[in-house]
Amino acid sequence: MRYLKTITILLLLILVAVAAAAAGGCMKKPAPKPLPGTPGAVTKPPRMVIGYYENPWPGTPEKTGSFPSMKTFAKSMSAVGPFWYKATPSGTLETKESQQVYDTARSLGLKMYPLVTNKTGSTDAVLGDPAIRSKAIGNIVKIVQERNYDGINIDFELLPPKHRDNLTAFMAELYPKMKAINKTLIISVFPKVDVAEDVSGAYNYAELAKNADFLQIMLYDKHWETSEPGAIAPLGWYEKNLQYAIDNSGGAHKIIAGVGAYGYDWQKGGKGDTITYANAIVKAEQKGAKIMYDETAQAPHFTYGDHEVWFEDKRSTAAKLDIVAKYNPAGIAVWRLGQEQPEIWQLIDQKFPKQQ
Repeated sequence: MRYLKTITILLLLILVAVAAAAAGGCMKKPAPKPLPGTPGAVTKPPRMVIGYYENPWPGTPEKTGSFPSMKTFAKSMSAVGPFWYKATPSGTLETKESQQVYDTARSLGLKMYPLVTNKTGSTDAVLGDPAIRSKAIGNIVKIVQERNYDGINIDFELLPPKHRDNLTAFMAELYPKMKAINKTLIISVFPKVDVAEDVSGAYNYAELAKNADFLQIMLYDKHWETSEPGAIAPLGWYEKNLQYAIDNSGGAHKIIAGVGAYGYDWQKGGKGDTITYANAIVKAEQKGAKIMYDETAQAPHFTYGDHEVWFEDKRSTAAKLDIVAKYNPAGIAVWRLGQEQPEIWQLIDQKFPKQQ
């Protein structure tokens, strides 16, 4: 009996020592802190790879424009964003829907997030007039339901900074209506770092992030049609703007990073014309121009006569995808299908694969 009592005491002492050691270990290793700007645990959505879709010009065959790229590289994408709707001053929606594109995208298993842009001259009414704003929102929700889209992308551009609060109010009214029908709401916004206030001032990242599922940051057009020639999205500029968006929108899970796939051909003293990768390569060959590569901007370029051309290729895209992988946002969006070097899709599969 004495031995049994002694053994029991020893066992109790061992258990106490083990418990104390475990407690001490816990005290030395505090729980990990949430990421800055992230309220508690955040469920990361599947990686989104959106290809922006533009219809062919009127009078051209339906299967031109973005169509071939959508069909060929659908396996690398999770969704398409067709450039189909414009909000008018009366609150109605002008449309460029294509049933063939709709049916093809669905057959390929792609989600659809059509763009709603602001028709020229409509901004003051659609954003500034509460009655027209509500009418436009009602029409957006209606078209999403009727066409059974997976969501919508609000792409209101070149907004005067005075509409900052009006744009936020628009999204605050639209967001709960989209949530009520279980649809995704994306808003496209201009970058903020080294971008003119009259272009970017209307976008309040922090408030818009509260009233949208994702902010798609248009990380291109650092140099644009009427600017001086230069890289479409210099790498340092690209990273600073992606980081700024993440820091000011509540975290990487709220951000879709834009990836440009086009270029501009500027004539001295005139404006630039959009040029695709394929056309840039052909132009350089036709003009006997040597294609150079800017290591700082990470972008290809060449000159011929009084023209200067900057564009994107697989090398410049790879550099951007490395930045994207570093910050790990919710998704990427390629502007636009049909303009890109085809080999970028293999890079996307490697560096930022969609989630199956």
